Amino acid sequence: MVAEHGLLLINVPEAFGGFGESLGGTLETLRTLAQGSPSTALMLAMHTSVLANYLIDPRHVPALERVSLLEQRAWVFGEATRGKRFGVANSEPGAGGDVKQSRAQMRGGRVSGVKSFCSMGTHADYFMAAARDEADHVRYWLVRNENVSVEFEWDAIGMRSSESVSLRFDGAPVVAPLAYRGLLDGVNNRHWSTLSFTAIFIGIAESLLGDVVSSRASMLQQTAATELHLTLQACRAFLRHCVAIEPDPATNDYRREVRDCKLFVTRALAQSASSLFTTLGGSAYRSASPVSRKLRDLLAGPLLRPPVGVAFDEVFRELTSSRA
Repeated sequence: MVAEHGLLLINVPEAFGGFGESLGGTLETLRTLAQGSPSTALMLAMHTSVLANYLIDPRHVPALERVSLLEQRAWVFGEATRGKRFGVANSEPGAGGDVKQSRAQMRGGRVSGVKSFCSMGTHADYFMAAARDEADHVRYWLVRNENVSVEFEWDAIGMRSSESVSLRFDGAPVVAPLAYRGLLDGVNNRHWSTLSFTAIFIGIAESLLGDVVSSRASMLQQTAATELHLTLQACRAFLRHCVAIEPDPATNDYRREVRDCKLFVTRALAQSASSLFTTLGGSAYRSASPVSRKLRDLLAGPLLRPPVGVAFDEVFRELTSSRA
């Protein structure tokens, strides 16, 4: 469905056959899609976030890497126009959400290791995968979906249909370093994925609120619904702010603000939606009810990168260092 409607080409530049949507336009598409199919939106977000790293202005990368970036950009966008899907396989069991703790290895042009939370699973054609090179440096690699198998099935509270399985890479061939060598520590567009997650969970909460608003609602339900509405207003404003101030290239200060936006939005919506859910009772509590499914999806929000524990640790360190 995603490929048939051209959604794989949302942020591919028009010059390469895409729609050329900016960060704001891509987020709006994901938010709208999440209102009807959260898991589809999440999988598409992985794809568009990988492609976003090919939108980097070559002037911002080392001179020796510019030709490589331009050549790979044309190839990747060409693959997207042919319906190829790009997934993300960075998280690892035991890494605590920190890419630089990755233990997967790239040797002889092939990646081996186990990755978790790989949305799209084996349905992706290529993966953005973090792995250590021969010098023990963690880098991002563009890896072809070959010699890749499911290590563990996906059994989560929410986003179950995203098939975010654990994958084993057993010598999966590397196409090239993702975008350009040094992307992880250099100029990158990782904020696209963080803000994409944020937009998706706003869309889910909007849909949930629409399901429960009724003229027959009790006073308690009306109050909880109003609280969710007000929370959504604040969340949308924070997201719009982050889009409006996007610098070129993204700075560390900007990435911190993006992190805070995702942290606030996902936690606030999960808490507000949970309070509303408890006022409903009856059929809403059934696991198959739309309201129950959307609540479970919202509860997955704080777990996505950066996971809430990692984000809180970072924020607190920054608070204490600023007072030192």
